[in-house]
Amino acid sequence: MGQVTWGRGTSVPASRFGGVTLPRSTPRDQGVDAAGLLAFLDAAEREELGLHGLVVARHGHVVAEAHWAPYAADRVHLAYSLSKTLTATAVGVLVGDRVLGLDDLVLERLPRQPAGSVAPGWERVRVRHCLSMTVGHDVDAWDRVGSRGAASPVGEDWLPRVLAVALDHEPGTTFTYDQVATYLLARVVHHVTGRGLSELLADRVLGPLGLPTPPWHRDPLGHEIGFSGAHLTTGTIASLAQLLLDGGVRDGVRLLDAAYVEEALRPVGPRNREESAGPDWRRGYGFSFWAQRHGCRGDGAFGQFLVVLPEQDAVVAITSENDVMQATLDALWAHVVPALGGPGASSDGSSDRALAARLAAVEVPPLRAGAGATLPEGDVVVQRRGGDVAPAYDEVRVDADGTRLALRRDGEWHEVAVSDGTWASSTWTGDRARLPLVASGGWVDEHVHRTRVLVVETPHSFSVEVDRRTGSADLAWRRLPLSGADPWALAVRPA
Repeated sequence: MGQVTWGRGTSVPASRFGGVTLPRSTPRDQGVDAAGLLAFLDAAEREELGLHGLVVARHGHVVAEAHWAPYAADRVHLAYSLSKTLTATAVGVLVGDRVLGLDDLVLERLPRQPAGSVAPGWERVRVRHCLSMTVGHDVDAWDRVGSRGAASPVGEDWLPRVLAVALDHEPGTTFTYDQVATYLLARVVHHVTGRGLSELLADRVLGPLGLPTPPWHRDPLGHEIGFSGAHLTTGTIASLAQLLLDGGVRDGVRLLDAAYVEEALRPVGPRNREESAGPDWRRGYGFSFWAQRHGCRGDGAFGQFLVVLPEQDAVVAITSENDVMQATLDALWAHVVPALGGPGASSDGSSDRALAARLAAVEVPPLRAGAGATLPEGDVVVQRRGGDVAPAYDEVRVDADGTRLALRRDGEWHEVAVSDGTWASSTWTGDRARLPLVASGGWVDEHVHRTRVLVVETPHSFSVEVDRRTGSADLAWRRLPLSGADPWALAVRPA
């Protein structure tokens, strides 16, 4: 079953587990039409938006919160490019402290590079260019830097590789969504303060909000990569959105500079030139925030959203597995925004109760085994045949009752607990990292075993189908991660 937190304007203490650190209320008490939120849930189900977590708050009060089991309030979720919002927030702290300026030259705020190693043009790039994605590249330069670190040796410095990529245009004259821009900001924060993003944010923003320090993917030197890799609870996303909506103030305490927040949330400079971009990706870009038809947002691949709605005095946080992100925004504009204090936006007790019941029941449906399937007499071991999970996974083993699956990778077996009709938890443990998984499935019939595996601290999942008749197995991602085809590349927890 899903998890729902519901109260009546009741202030709650900060959760050490990462829940929303805002008071709760009912939709009716905050002028929200619960029927509109129910319509959004209907649309999300109908259009297969793949929701994992949802928080809606108005007037600083949470009016709806749900987590699609086995996702949970205290479970972090890879935020992908929504991580840029945290990096921009850290920069905002330093701008407010007057230890960093928006017009500071980036090279003067980074470790000194050997003479002749920096491509021409970088000497004119300023902090605001990195924040607004106007560094001067024609396309995202990360592919020219190299991989996202999977093959990088420990101790390698990515900074020289980044600064060796030449600019195509004068800084500030063209918009390109560019990972290297935010990576440089993460390195600037560390060089200026001697502390990484995690430590600075924990001390100055997340800690005061009562929020946990998120795990991050890091470069070979141990720096947070900045442009991606933060793992956030849905509640953390909502609490950060509320801080931004409130101009950087929480409970009367200023955490972020007001002028910086105002500038960060409005579009600046050139706009997105991609012809394929949806309508909410063509309205301009602030400091790691997209302008949109209503308010602004930070977002991350596969449907991670931090939405700020000043006109409605509301915020929305979403985690999900969805590669058509415009569809999620369209559903928000069609159903949620009109419900937030618009004409006719009112609730009664019965619709509030109906919404609460719906939110409490949400789940990612687990797979079920076939009724009365004949079980094999012993373990079944088959060769990998197809699918886009990394080819290093070359053999699959299933025990006789179907409750334990094992995948062989480079000669080493990795086990996954499987449950029929419910979600079973496992953790892969390697030399350096741990990877939490949950899985469901079983023997569909006497020949076929199917499993769905959720890499549960990320948006991602993959399926494993074993067929005794062919002696083979297929391993396929539902949506291929940006880090590549190996599940281990998603690991962020230290062993």
